[in-house]
Amino acid sequence: MPASSLVIILAMVGYAVYRQSQRHEVVGSSRFKLAIIYGIVGIAIGGYHVPANGLAWLFLGLSIALSVVVGLARGRYTRIWPEGGRVFAQGTALTIGLFLGMVVVKFGLGTVAYFAGINDSGGIGEVLLMIAVMIAFQAELVWRRAQPLGARESSKDVVGVAR
Repeated sequence: MPASSLVIILAMVGYAVYRQSQRHEVVGSSRFKLAIIYGIVGIAIGGYHVPANGLAWLFLGLSIALSVVVGLARGRYTRIWPEGGRVFAQGTALTIGLFLGMVVVKFGLGTVAYFAGINDSGGIGEVLLMIAVMIAFQAELVWRRAQPLGARESSKDVVGVAR
């Protein structure tokens, strides 16, 4: 992995941890913004190729499944509360730990696949795409949990006005 890729992944992981630690309003229309950013950066960086064999497809499937499961767990354990007519969310030590653990496991899966000769084409872009999948599932679950508490669909919605 080139040094520039390592710097990018460390910056993106650091940014994600920072964002998770900050209180933010849950707004439906912007819930996938961070996932889209990670997906675009992952595609722009590259490093993703179609799996060449059955075992490579299995590893890709495991990676996607891991992203979905971790995203759902993070969505379930993200702290959510109503305040002043709005709904806020903030990550916890558990959700941040799940995120970091998923990144480590993803790199581990890629390393095993590389040394076992299963797939040698995975790269930083693939890791960022798997993070995007995780964030998207988390965002959707947080949104679904926040709706009954009065979360706004759009940042243009007026607080306190019936929808």
